[in-house]
Amino acid sequence: MTKKELLIQTLKKLKPHRELAEGILALMESWYADDKAIDGVIHVIASSLRTLKDDEQKTILQKWLEMVQKIKDMEENEKISEEDLDKLLADI
Repeated sequence: MTKKELLIQTLKKLKPHRELAEGILALMESWYADDKAIDGVIHVIASSLRTLKDDEQKTILQKWLEMVQKIKDMEENEKISEEDLDKLLADI
């Protein structure tokens, strides 16, 4: 499973909690989304976290960013599996 596929699944879970997720999801599902675009989206979300006032949304995005970092770490080690992904997504 690629980083792009992992982010698509994550964004689908975030959609009900964050309106921006729908637009980002459309971008990630397009052929425009390369590694540079994916990393850029992650950076934008991390930056927007600082300006959020809603504690619930802030918590959800913090968990998401932690999960993305775990995915990156697993991807670097090339050890991510469907089961590992399901465990990470269950936390959101």
